[in-house]
Amino acid sequence: MDQRLFAYKLSKVLFLWLGLTCSAFVFSEYSSPNPHSVILSAQEKIFLQNHPEITLGTDASWEPFVIVNPNGHISGYDADILRKINQLTGANFTLTAGQWTDMQVSAQSREIDGLSTGTAVQKRRSYLNFSVPYLTLQKSVFTSSGNPLLIQSPADLRHKTLVIQKGNLADIELAKQFKESRILYVDTVEELFSAISTGAADATFGNGATLYLANKLGMPYLHIAFHLPQKLNLVFGVRKEWPEAVSILNKGLAALKAHERIRIQTQWFSQQPLVDNKPKDDVINFSEDEKSIIHQQPTLKMCVGPQWLPFSSINKEGKYEGISADLVDVIRQRLDVNFSLIPTSHWNESIALIKDKKCDIITTINPTDARKEFLNFTQTLFTSPIVLATRLDQFFISDLSKITDQSIAIIKNSAAALLVNNKYPQINLIEVLSVQEGLKLLSEKKVFGYIDSLEVIAYNVKKSNYVNLKISSTLPIEFDIAIGIRKDWPEWIPLMNKAIQSISSEQHQKIQNSWIGITYDNPFNYTWLGSILAVITSCVFVLVYRNREVTKYNRKLEVLNQKLAKQATTDQLTGLPNRYLLDQEIQIVIASAKRYNEPVSMALFDLDFFKNINDQYGHQTGDEILIQVSHEMDTFTRNSDVLGRWGGEEFLLVCPKTTLDGACNLANKVRLHIQQQLFLSDIKITLSAGVAELREDEDYGSLLKRLDELLYSAKDTGRNKVTRSKD
Repeated sequence: MDQRLFAYKLSKVLFLWLGLTCSAFVFSEYSSPNPHSVILSAQEKIFLQNHPEITLGTDASWEPFVIVNPNGHISGYDADILRKINQLTGANFTLTAGQWTDMQVSAQSREIDGLSTGTAVQKRRSYLNFSVPYLTLQKSVFTSSGNPLLIQSPADLRHKTLVIQKGNLADIELAKQFKESRILYVDTVEELFSAISTGAADATFGNGATLYLANKLGMPYLHIAFHLPQKLNLVFGVRKEWPEAVSILNKGLAALKAHERIRIQTQWFSQQPLVDNKPKDDVINFSEDEKSIIHQQPTLKMCVGPQWLPFSSINKEGKYEGISADLVDVIRQRLDVNFSLIPTSHWNESIALIKDKKCDIITTINPTDARKEFLNFTQTLFTSPIVLATRLDQFFISDLSKITDQSIAIIKNSAAALLVNNKYPQINLIEVLSVQEGLKLLSEKKVFGYIDSLEVIAYNVKKSNYVNLKISSTLPIEFDIAIGIRKDWPEWIPLMNKAIQSISSEQHQKIQNSWIGITYDNPFNYTWLGSILAVITSCVFVLVYRNREVTKYNRKLEVLNQKLAKQATTDQLTGLPNRYLLDQEIQIVIASAKRYNEPVSMALFDLDFFKNINDQYGHQTGDEILIQVSHEMDTFTRNSDVLGRWGGEEFLLVCPKTTLDGACNLANKVRLHIQQQLFLSDIKITLSAGVAELREDEDYGSLLKRLDELLYSAKDTGRNKVTRSKD
């Protein structure tokens, strides 16, 4: 196998891996080494033996979280999440439903064991321990249909009446921020919706389930007026003296696959009507007071993250670029203001300038408690997960807290550093000033890992061609990215939020795709190869000049290292990705497909009667034919596909974003092409194949099992054919 072909194959696979990782990696898929069971401690096992049923109370009217059926059976989102936790842990968490105020009293008096569909408010901490959030929803302000009072920002709620259900401590706490609003308390959700529709109240707080429930109750009179920066984190609460129960809940939630969460959420929330409350054009209707604010301050000094692509960067020409730069440009146009960039060389400098009010705003920032002392924050622009990158030779990291004897690089004073320090105070963090510095230390084995946003790591790994790095773990942390505004300018927050809300989801996605999307048109970067060859040539020249014997030794060592690297990821005979690398690619492709609801299909090929060829011509001839067949098959694959040797005379073709029909057409083209060739001048070869598309409820193992069955069906019914699944 010549080096050029090997480089082409390897770069092709790496580009696919990086592209999928950038745009759509579902990290929760890997949060537990065994997604079908959870390892409990001895203490937790004893606890479950002593408590065969743990009952959590909730409000009977809170559909679709909880749906009380006529036969008394409880279904809904919470019930499904608890059912999955029970399956994963062996616990038996059950629900009981009634009026929310009564449920809280019952939990306090230990008549029931805890609460579901609640929030971790301070008042309940005296008698409950809380799980990690099992669902996060955007908080919004709702008005009656048509928004007759033109409520579009928090300022518009002055002297208005807010209606809140009694016992809803999260909303009661939220209402304290609206000191000039009147509060109307009601007992039930029905009374709450009625108050809005009849005009007894002007607005209420809600979330993603509010419209669903209003429609279900026959009261489709609500309108989303504007989104609040707060989010509703729903948690399970269990009596204080049972910490084992919360530990079991958290383990179950960590082991719950991301696509399972998405499936459950889609099932129960998909009935909501999509309400588009954004302006229909690029013009925002500002009040006279808001226009005056903009007129008095038409230019805002802006600090940014100068080295944090794809989100934010200052390029060599001194221009601001990245996802946030494009979004900020839209905001600038909507507000009709100017943003004057204040150049900085690193993030610490930007933070220092905004603290000293030498900048008015700072973009791409996480609203931590420490930063709230000197900044106000807009609503979230986007959310990013935090991941750990390591070298390829490291195993998957299931629990970062156990990595206490290794150094991990992280950007100094970044949101990731603050969040990781709080979550894992015991790990050894090495502070760096930039992504590039962190990845360089990692690549050179000077640190064990590097922590940052998934998109940032994937983008910079690809850009700098760090082919020896990978994502080894997704931390149970994600950070919201917003715009920070100097503390003494609170009047700019509603203005910025209006501009952010005016950006359509399509426009937002288009901007992200322009930075995160990967193009596969050029499978190998020959400029990069040429640069590396030039460096190697220069180094060799110097070494030859200094010591001819050392040069010979280094050449031998380099060849050996290349062989070892090649053996780790490629099939030694054909040069195609081997089964180990295919396994990794397939899991990433499937995770991407499930997260973005995209098709993915696979074809498993087998050479017909290949044993006869080995017996008649010998194994050396058989090997030569396998090499030629692999080359011919690869000419028919697309740059986005991955073709690898599955074992023996079997080849597996992975086709992202491809339906069953598309994969069958491709498999037949490959089959017909091979049939028309003569190998080693006079040997005819045919292929059989099984083709299947990933089902919604299917995992990697089930898909491979179906492929294997389909392949053998093709061989049992005549060979030289493609057999497709029937779905």
